[in-house]
Amino acid sequence: MYTRRDVLRLLGGVSAIGALSPHELLAIGQRTHQSLRRDRSPLGFFDVHQLHTVAAAADRILPETETPGAAAAECHRFIERIVAEHYAAPRQKRFIDGLVNLDVRSSRALQRLFIDIPVTGQDSILAGVEQDAAAVVPVAESFWRDLKELTLIGFYTSRIGIEDELEINFFPGAFDGCAPLDQGAG
Repeated sequence: MYTRRDVLRLLGGVSAIGALSPHELLAIGQRTHQSLRRDRSPLGFFDVHQLHTVAAAADRILPETETPGAAAAECHRFIERIVAEHYAAPRQKRFIDGLVNLDVRSSRALQRLFIDIPVTGQDSILAGVEQDAAAVVPVAESFWRDLKELTLIGFYTSRIGIEDELEINFFPGAFDGCAPLDQGAG
């Protein structure tokens, strides 16, 4: 099983957010999650349909299994905040265009929008997007890479990802500063 440092090192090494250290990446992720908990109102960068599309796609990337998935960690809200506040305008446009492309692909294949197709269909659409992204040079400059990466970062910097999935406990055990010293210890 990966440790938190392993996951953050992996994410930090391929991060499209920039040349951030794992500690900086964790700090940004946790600050973003904290701000999302404080302010429950919609950010409004994505329209309602786009936000639902991001939620559906992120949930296919990290579905709920024996542990919570992307939906429980509210990765869609995390992704919206990062795209809105940390991406340059051309990259924001590429992300929005990628969301539109999910609907175009699912409409062609199944005559329905991405959020309205069964998860097996969503998986198939995302597999096609991933395959097409592999042909983009450099690969880091693709909607798929951003979506997948932000889903992972959003999840593994959330309380759910850190505590429930990775089982990291940031709080040490009890400390009794007034406990008598053992006379035999010396």
